[in-house]
Amino acid sequence: MDFDDLIISPDGTHHLYEGTPIYEHRFQSVGPFCFPGIAAVCDNTGAYHINLLGEPAYDERYVWAGDFAEGVAPVRNKEGRYLFIDEAGKPIAFETYLYATGFSEGSAVVYHETLGATHITTAGELLYGDWYYDARPFAGGRAYVRDDDGWMFITQDGSALERTEEPNMPFPLRGTVRYVPPKNPIPETLRSSEWDAAAVLMRHGEREPFIKGQPGSTKVLTARGKRQSRAFGGALPKVPIRTYASPMIRCVQTGDQILIGAGVSGETQKSLMLGTPSAYVADDDIVREFYVVNPVKIMSLRYVAGETLPGHYPVKEGTERMFSFVESTLKDGEISVCVTHDAWIVPFVSVLTGYDFTDDWPNFLDGCIIMRRGGRYFLWWRGSEYPVIRRGSA
Repeated sequence: MDFDDLIISPDGTHHLYEGTPIYEHRFQSVGPFCFPGIAAVCDNTGAYHINLLGEPAYDERYVWAGDFAEGVAPVRNKEGRYLFIDEAGKPIAFETYLYATGFSEGSAVVYHETLGATHITTAGELLYGDWYYDARPFAGGRAYVRDDDGWMFITQDGSALERTEEPNMPFPLRGTVRYVPPKNPIPETLRSSEWDAAAVLMRHGEREPFIKGQPGSTKVLTARGKRQSRAFGGALPKVPIRTYASPMIRCVQTGDQILIGAGVSGETQKSLMLGTPSAYVADDDIVREFYVVNPVKIMSLRYVAGETLPGHYPVKEGTERMFSFVESTLKDGEISVCVTHDAWIVPFVSVLTGYDFTDDWPNFLDGCIIMRRGGRYFLWWRGSEYPVIRRGSA
């Protein structure tokens, strides 16, 4: 059956195939059936999606539900926030937005009240690393965006094309904010702080965006990610520097580019403690399967809150294991850079500082500093320094 053969009834309450209703129920309104056989509907319980039998595809109800495209649909919850769900009704990420469009050409436009407008992928990832005052959906491989200098076109990797006039197309809002990432504070903090030995535990550089259904393990650094990693290395204090990394290629690339930027010969040492599996993982096979169907950000927040996740060590035990590894890289007068993933930065910093990551996720090249000073340990994060109390310490 071709979904185009399923038409909406003249009164808009159900679907027909060759003039015959395909189910008995009647709704207040229905949208078209979209792959993989799901349609948006609304009745007295709210807005949601149904399958070809007219049955709810999931239990949740919304104020509004959009059409599925590329396996993802936008919905608006009772708080008036937009989010995206998959065919099973699961949110594809924990973020919610002031406004969102449906997907076209692999991305959707989202507006955030404090960050601005950008494009995201079907995995809930930023398509590129920038935010704008306004953005419009991609068409023909390019999209309108508005920055401080006005409107322009960009490509799907975020590269700027020519300047242009404001698009003549209706849109429900006009943006007033735009987030511009600040200069990475880690190198300056290392230069201005006193320490006997220091280690940076950080997320890798900007990588290719995740796409729903594609494996993430093969993603490599973007050209901008390589440039930013080299710049990070060049800004570090001129002391001996060593790099360690999760074996995933994007992490090893980050470590290597940091060394190049710092003008240090040598190569990045791979460590399973930093990823695949990592200090937090007790059973790698279980964890790999777990994250295929569960969004990393949502699961990380639940993990930090004390939930036992399949294949993981308890969060405090995993943090102790990670700290022990980072501690083992410390050498007086030197800096070690340990490149890992956001999924492990979050529990590490949260357990040791109590920081709430709900509205402040680690960006690319974001990280904390562990400093040994006079036999004591301190953790720097987001401009604040915290004494580290080890498990079993007095």
